Amino acid sequence: MAELIIRSERLAFRLLEVARREQRSVEDVLEQLLDEHKLKSDVIQVPGSSEALLASALAANIASTREVDTSARSREILETEYAESLQRRLDER
Repeated sequence: MAELIIRSERLAFRLLEVARREQRSVEDVLEQLLDEHKLKSDVIQVPGSSEALLASALAANIASTREVDTSARSREILETEYAESLQRRLDER
């Protein structure tokens, strides 16, 4: 037997609500979610697609300890990082 500690009260409540609504245990709900995640990750992703970028980020274990609001910096990102990326691609040709 293993023990899983969920520190987020919101997440714990959501899991309990799903389990109660579906009349299943929390363990069954988590197992189904993991099975569905595996099925989705088995799908071949188009390079450069949102799914491929997300898969790369997850595989690289990119994470932040706090919430990241990219929309607040979207203009700055477009004007700097995106422009630099385009310039690199042009230079590589």
